[in-house]
Amino acid sequence: MSMTIQQRTKEKRIKALRHAGVTEPIFLGEGAWHDAWKVSKDGRELVLRIPKEVAYGKPVTFDHDALMAEYAATKLYYQSVNRAVQGAAPNFFEFYVSAEFTYTLESFGGVPLSLPAMTKEQASQVGAQIGEIYRKTDQIRHDVEGLGYLMWTDEKRLHGSLNGDLHTFIREESAEHLADYKTLCATYPEFKDDVVEQMLDAATELRNDQISVPSLVNQDASPENILLNGNRVCLIDPYPIVYAPRGMAGNFMNLYETFFVALSHTERYQRHRFDLCEAQLKGIAEGFLAGYSDGNQSIVREVRGEQLLQILETAYLHHQLLLQEELTREDTIRYGSKEAITTRLFVLCDALKQFATSRLTEL
Repeated sequence: MSMTIQQRTKEKRIKALRHAGVTEPIFLGEGAWHDAWKVSKDGRELVLRIPKEVAYGKPVTFDHDALMAEYAATKLYYQSVNRAVQGAAPNFFEFYVSAEFTYTLESFGGVPLSLPAMTKEQASQVGAQIGEIYRKTDQIRHDVEGLGYLMWTDEKRLHGSLNGDLHTFIREESAEHLADYKTLCATYPEFKDDVVEQMLDAATELRNDQISVPSLVNQDASPENILLNGNRVCLIDPYPIVYAPRGMAGNFMNLYETFFVALSHTERYQRHRFDLCEAQLKGIAEGFLAGYSDGNQSIVREVRGEQLLQILETAYLHHQLLLQEELTREDTIRYGSKEAITTRLFVLCDALKQFATSRLTEL
């Protein structure tokens, strides 16, 4: 007789707790992909995470190499962050991957951010710490071969999914950004705007002229992955990739100044009520840019250019979703119905124009 999902989940949890040698599990909550428990081991407070059986509305099939890549990348990112700013990521992280049960075990990093309770000034201080952590982590050598999303094979171990030179990759990506804008303009005439066009040309030219060393950077710095240990920030549950550092700083700015509020009513984000925390999110973004640039205006310019491209790509993603005959359950959880996606596409069109106009002097 086959077990129910609940029975299978419980059995895997019991095996993981026993294998990890931990006691006193207290349920902390669930993320999109993992459930988390606060546990004790040798007098230390730790967090045990177990992959969920169902994520984004569909069963998760066991994929050894994908889990190894995710957890090995997380371990490397935590090590890099702690080399840059001691204590800014969990200093202990271990994992176990098998078809029978899988888990990660890491230091307890602190309490989650409570955005609604924060003043804009407190939010800005948190952002400044994150910006400094990103800036200093960019300088840490990582020795991962390749670029882009990280993969695992037993032979090559952790490596980037793309080969080649970062500078060439950035130039090709810039050409894609400009082509995506042309497509949006051809499909929705509302996107056509001289200032946006001028700013996109300036932003792509700026990044094409940069020679940057690929860094190990974090693509997922949502508020739920930022903990406070006293007043100190601790970053958890990253999505590390090997990429141009300014690109990920621009991604952070887009998330906090545009994306989270624009998607606040989706099933994925509605419990966070980001629409009620716009001031705090913007405070985090302002602080981040100050901490990341450390007073260097040319860095501000580069990050703002990348942010513009991120807004563009968020809009283009919405266009691609509308081209699908039918949305998957995961798409609906992340982005809502086609009606909601259409409405948001034009909100993003306005955001793109406003951003281009307001940042004209910065590029």
